[in-house]
Amino acid sequence: MNTQLNPPPVPPLSPSQRSRLRNRVMDQATPTAGRSALRWAAPVIAIGGVAAVVAGTLVVTNNPTTDPGVADTPAPSVSPAAGAPKVDRGAVPAPLVPQLFKECQWPNETEPPKLLWTRHVRGITSNSTRALAVAIQPKKVGPPPTAGPTRGKPTRGGPSSTTTAFNLGVRLCVTRTPSGKRGPLGSIIVVADKLWTSRPTAAQGLLAFPTIGSDFVTKSGALPSWTRKGIPDPKAKDSGTLQTWTLYRARPEIARVEARSVWNGKFGEWTEGVVDNGFAYTEVQVDGMFGHSDQLKQEVRAFDADGKPVPVQL
Repeated sequence: MNTQLNPPPVPPLSPSQRSRLRNRVMDQATPTAGRSALRWAAPVIAIGGVAAVVAGTLVVTNNPTTDPGVADTPAPSVSPAAGAPKVDRGAVPAPLVPQLFKECQWPNETEPPKLLWTRHVRGITSNSTRALAVAIQPKKVGPPPTAGPTRGKPTRGGPSSTTTAFNLGVRLCVTRTPSGKRGPLGSIIVVADKLWTSRPTAAQGLLAFPTIGSDFVTKSGALPSWTRKGIPDPKAKDSGTLQTWTLYRARPEIARVEARSVWNGKFGEWTEGVVDNGFAYTEVQVDGMFGHSDQLKQEVRAFDADGKPVPVQL
């Protein structure tokens, strides 16, 4: 079978040969009585054959190529999740503001901190919410407490500021409104000066702060079994809701953030977070059986004002 598509070279025709060929074609194309129209079948089939060759060439060129000089087919664009649940509850209600001031203040500080940014978001249960704040203490004081944070209990944690790495006095504060049988829960952590003054690059999109970022509530509203025993039992598990959240600095082009939980290889639904005044906040929660050391992971993505994806590398 001849697979050569290009015809072999043909020597040019002389003027007399071209004339004879033209006359022969014209004679055969002139219809005469008694001649069958079937003589047009051959030219039609030939034209169809040419079309088939062209079509086959198009199919071949649309196949994936290994040539590094040819761009790959772009991946389908990602769009914001339609009807995604939202964690944002707007501005912090006035009754919660004094509680935030109290939560953001170290015990050895004599003046209230300055709240630089606040937001009201959903809580871990349907009848609870959370208030967030980024605060600063303009008046230089002694180092903050260094007790390590413990999930599920009010804490004052963070690294010691005995070095110059924490001179700015920036801290993140989180307080949860009462829910069920449990009282309000709070946490605070000091932010290193270098992290506070950093901004996310175009490749990063978001720059995460070192929040404690975890909470757990049993289905009954009681304290989990590992807390009641005083010493965490690595084998103890309780049925309830596990929640994880993160606060970020956000690129100016980011107008929307979404996150979904990753637990035991399964993905939760996309949830719309908060983007406000250069900060972003994401939160996910899952119902199930959890132990003291269990932690949810988040998968995060971002979009600009037109709904186009913005790169995020955390």
